[in-house]
Amino acid sequence: MTTSLTTTNSQLGKNNRPKGNIFQDKNILIAVSITAIAIMPLFSVSPILPTIAKGLNISAQQAGLIMAAYLIPVALGTPIFGLLADHFGFKKVLIPSLLVFTLGGILCAFAGNFRSLIEWRILQGIGAAPLEALTLSIISSLYGDKKLTQAMAVNAGAIGVGSTIYPILGGVLASLSWRYPFALSLLAVPVALLVMLKLKLPRTPKNTEKFQLGSYVKNILKSIQNRNVLALFFAVITLFMVEFGAFYTFTPIFAGDKLGATSAVIGIILTTNAISLTIFSIFVTLAANKVSEIKLIKISFVIFAIALCIIPTVNSIPMLVIPCVLMGIVEALAFPSLQSSLAKLAPIEYRAGFMSLNVTIQAVGRAIGPVFAGILFGIWGIQGVCYVGAAVTAIALVGFSLLINSKSRKV
Repeated sequence: MTTSLTTTNSQLGKNNRPKGNIFQDKNILIAVSITAIAIMPLFSVSPILPTIAKGLNISAQQAGLIMAAYLIPVALGTPIFGLLADHFGFKKVLIPSLLVFTLGGILCAFAGNFRSLIEWRILQGIGAAPLEALTLSIISSLYGDKKLTQAMAVNAGAIGVGSTIYPILGGVLASLSWRYPFALSLLAVPVALLVMLKLKLPRTPKNTEKFQLGSYVKNILKSIQNRNVLALFFAVITLFMVEFGAFYTFTPIFAGDKLGATSAVIGIILTTNAISLTIFSIFVTLAANKVSEIKLIKISFVIFAIALCIIPTVNSIPMLVIPCVLMGIVEALAFPSLQSSLAKLAPIEYRAGFMSLNVTIQAVGRAIGPVFAGILFGIWGIQGVCYVGAAVTAIALVGFSLLINSKSRKV
C-alpha cells in the first residue's frame, strides 16, 4: 500500500504539478481566494458584534452566540465534507458549499430577529465547513516538496491580509447598517465561478471499488498511526489552544482592564499581529528552500514562549505591539510548516479526510484554549495565563522534538 501511494505521488509531481514561479500560478491565487472567503465571517463580523447587539436589542452574551453559530457547524461539518470530497471530488463539494455560504450570508443580512440571524448563521457555517480543509487539500495536491511549504506560506499570508482588511471593511459597512457586512458573502459567487472554470487539479487514479464508510474511516485512522503525524497534530492543538486562550482571548481583556485601552485601540494593536503574519509569510516563502519545516516549527515555539512571557510585563499600550508582532512571526513560521508537513504525509486517496481531521483538531484547540485560560485568569490573572501558557509551549516543544526526531530517520 505504501509503495503504490509513493509511486502515484511521484507521478503526480512529475506530470501534473505546476512548474515555475508559484506567484504566477493561477491555481494558488484561486486557493488563496477560497481562504479569504473562509475567514471573512470571522474577521468582518467579530468587531461589529456590539453594533449587532444594539441593532437587535440583545445582550453581549447573546451576541457571542452569533460567532458560535458559525463556528460549531464548521467544526462538526469539516470531517463529513472531507469524506464527501474524497468520494465525489473536490469541485463537486466546493462549488455548492460556496453557494450555500453566500445564501446563508445574504439571509443573515435580511434577518428579522435574533433567532433567524442565528439560524442563517448556522447555514453559512455549513457552507463554510469544507472551505479551509479543501483549500489545504487542493494546495497539497498541486504542489510538492519545498514548493508546498511556499504555497502554504502564501495561504497564511492571505489570512494575514484578510485579518487586517476585513475588520476595517466590516466596521465601515456597519457604520451604515449592521446588515451590510453580511453582504460581503456575495464575493463567494465569483470565487465559485473561478473554481468551476479555472481551477486545474492534478489527475488522480480513480478508485473503482465500491465506497464503504467503515473502510474509509479505518484507513483514515490508520494513516494517523504514524509518529510524525501524531507529533504534528500535538503541535497543532498546543499552538491553537495556547494562542486562542492566552493571546486572542485574554490579552485584549488585559489591555482593556489593566492598560485602559479602548476597543478601537485594541483593534489597531492587534492589527500589527496580522501585518507581521503577512510580512513574515513572505519570508517563509523565500526561505522554504533553505530551512526545514521541522526547524521552523521549533523556532516558532521558542518565539511563542518568549512572546507569552513578555505580555504580563507590558505596562503601556505601545509596548503591547512587541508581543503582537512576535505572535505574527510565530503564525507565519508555524502554520505553513505544520500544514505542509501534514500534507506530505496525507494518503492521496484520503487527502481531504486527512486534512479535515487536521482542521478539526485546530477547532478543538480554539474551543478548549479559552476555557482553560479562563480558569487560570480567574485564579492568577494574566500572569497565570501567560506563564502557564509559556510553560506548556516549552513542554510541547520538548515532546514534539522527541516524537519527530525518533521517527524522522525512518521516514
